Amino acid sequence: MTKSERVFTALMEGKDFNRFEAEKLLHDHCLPSTVSSLEHKYHITISRIHETVRGYMGSPTRVCRYWIDTEERERIVSSRTWRQKRKEAADPTDQDKESGSNYCRTNPTDELGRRQISPALVN
Repeated sequence: MTKSERVFTALMEGKDFNRFEAEKLLHDHCLPSTVSSLEHKYHITISRIHETVRGYMGSPTRVCRYWIDTEERERIVSSRTWRQKRKEAADPTDQDKESGSNYCRTNPTDELGRRQISPALVN
């Protein structure tokens, strides 16, 4: 599980964190950046409020506490469910997968630029 996935999962479970808590519990050393990335990538709203906590040597440090509101979590869940149903409808049938049909003909190379061989051509 990636760092972003850990943060997103914890927030979707109704938990809230500031940067120091996220570092200890989620191993995220840059929570504000992760939150920004999640918001932009998935078009979601992550709530925040400034708070003061004990920092280095006990001196007050201003940080943000992040969470996802209940309404936003419900919106995300319903949106993801809808997308998942669309994806399942677009997937080829099991018979097509077993026969080696290749529906992804737009990019016949892998990430290193090597030409892909269609499973149907191997036999």
